[in-house]
Amino acid sequence: MIIKRHTDIPADTETKKQILESVYGVYSQWVERFPLACRKGCGACCTRSVTVTSLEGEVILDFVRKNGREEWLREKLARAGAGKNKAGVTMNQFAAACLNQRETEGDLQDSWDFTPCIFLAENICSIYAVRPFGCRSFGSLEECAAGSTAVMAPIHLAVNTVFSQIIEHVSSDGGYCSYMTDILQSLAGSRNRDGASRLLPALPIPGFLLDSREMQVVKVLLQQLREQYPEETIFGDLIDNFLPI
Repeated sequence: MIIKRHTDIPADTETKKQILESVYGVYSQWVERFPLACRKGCGACCTRSVTVTSLEGEVILDFVRKNGREEWLREKLARAGAGKNKAGVTMNQFAAACLNQRETEGDLQDSWDFTPCIFLAENICSIYAVRPFGCRSFGSLEECAAGSTAVMAPIHLAVNTVFSQIIEHVSSDGGYCSYMTDILQSLAGSRNRDGASRLLPALPIPGFLLDSREMQVVKVLLQQLREQYPEETIFGDLIDNFLPI
């Protein structure tokens, strides 16, 4: 599935945050159909390999400031330092490479860092209300542990990929993608100039890697989002620009 032409992006940050919240909401309702084994207190997937956009990072910072926990965050970021690896490729960069049948310079998995997330406390997320999509979308039909793999339905993985692409697209007018700690260190000003090299530019959607059945599922979800934001063209553009492979 490819996108035929340009898709508009809202200019102001507050509208972007509202759209992000709606994306989270539509996804949350849809994913309830899967009997996931995930439960509170299981932190097997809570590592520093979670990628986020700078917009998602700003939402986390808003939450921290609202709760008067700026010093708490500064201490966590200072202790974290630089991660073992830096993010290798964004989701839209990977999709573009696949659609153009070429290799990527990095890989979605090659640079994973399995160090526990800085927000994990006694296997419970301390920013759960504003956790990024990378956390919201991860799930397994079977209980997993560190070092094992999650079991997901193919359609679950397909929708996760599309929604990740959309979230990156919303930040593609100057925003970034990277591991959560790197993004937060950059936004909070706790990273020196060299830290900028760990950030990847967020890219616009080049197309979707969907089969015909997956396409129909995604269209329904995008239509739900378009109905919530009739004044914004982003979701209508994504629907109207669908073309078969």
